[in-house]
Amino acid sequence: MGWLFTYGKTKADIIKDLTAPEENETRRWETIAHCVRGNVLWSVVEISYTQEHRTKRLIVCNLLAKQKDCGWGYKDMDESMHPYYYSCPLQYLDMAPVTNADWRVRVQAYHRYRNQKLEIGQRIAIQGSIIPWVIITSLKPLTGQYDGRHYRVPRRLLGEAL
Repeated sequence: MGWLFTYGKTKADIIKDLTAPEENETRRWETIAHCVRGNVLWSVVEISYTQEHRTKRLIVCNLLAKQKDCGWGYKDMDESMHPYYYSCPLQYLDMAPVTNADWRVRVQAYHRYRNQKLEIGQRIAIQGSIIPWVIITSLKPLTGQYDGRHYRVPRRLLGEAL
């Protein structure tokens, strides 16, 4: 799937469009819950197949971006595609059946590490960085020391306590 940009649309317009109910002759899409985390729109969508009298729920990840010449756009994915974004609210996992167990494990780990209680002097692994770990030196702002240098540490990079 590619990106879809619409000239003149704002981020709020795109979110409103993506969460609005839609219907055609065979299906109805309705957003049960949604939230925005940075430039990622998370939604739980229920699809009702009118002729088959059945419904299906899924977790949808819409990446939002602004293109210089034409405004905001989006790229849509669902859980089964394993979006490499893990900020999906935990309660959404209970609202839809599992279509990608590995992705759900990573969402749970993301929230576990992001919300962990930290203490000064604690050694924490850093994910997605050339710095493998830091020793926490300050909680506000969150900073750590590695190899004699001090670094500001975004919570999204936190790993497990070592």
